Amino acid sequence: MSFITGVGWISAQNMGRGRKNNNFKMAQGELPSISQKTGFKTSYPRFSRMDEFSKLGVSAVGLALQDAGLNEWMSKREIGIVVATVYGCLQTDLDYFETVLPEDGVFASPALFSYTLPNCFLGEAAASFGLTGPGYVVSQQNSTSLSSVEAALEDMDCTGLEIALAGICDLDCPPDFPTNANIIPGAAFMVIEKDPVISQKPYGALHLSRSREILFNKSKVSDFRSLIETCIQQIWE
Repeated sequence: MSFITGVGWISAQNMGRGRKNNNFKMAQGELPSISQKTGFKTSYPRFSRMDEFSKLGVSAVGLALQDAGLNEWMSKREIGIVVATVYGCLQTDLDYFETVLPEDGVFASPALFSYTLPNCFLGEAAASFGLTGPGYVVSQQNSTSLSSVEAALEDMDCTGLEIALAGICDLDCPPDFPTNANIIPGAAFMVIEKDPVISQKPYGALHLSRSREILFNKSKVSDFRSLIETCIQQIWE
């Protein structure tokens, strides 16, 4: 059994972390401008060079770690990250391609090219927050899936990993692509710990059953956003 100890999110409606804001909502809308102060307590010089997808993801990771009391570190920690996404860095790929077209690619942007893989921001998060655990991306068809939570729990069961982050991250639908009402722009992450290292009360217990169902406080949960909502309701009761 594991425990959810931190929650952080950025959506079109608001941004925050569960112990400071009980008004979680993720719905369609334009995402806010994200600054370094959103998810970082200390300076991180590379932030200004990141693409928008990476800024969104790494800032939500920072908020979740703050909520769990794990954002400050003196030595590296074996903490893993799994993020589920529909579009990934597709918008960055398109932006980079636009710089390749003129003059036979002479002016192709090296800054954009550095972020043309959807897992790039996991490396930024690892460098900024001292994380050395496994980090990878899970592709999914909509933004409600619990695939990242399932993968994180499997990692913890199979590898002995004590702490992991599981989340979702997507920008809005790129231009000229078919829109899907189930794909909500924004990012949300939760910190999952086997043995919570801080004294504050966890949000609740998380368990992956033999039938691959995810249980939160012994009740089945069906999607990621509902799980975040339930966590916040539990802590603010």
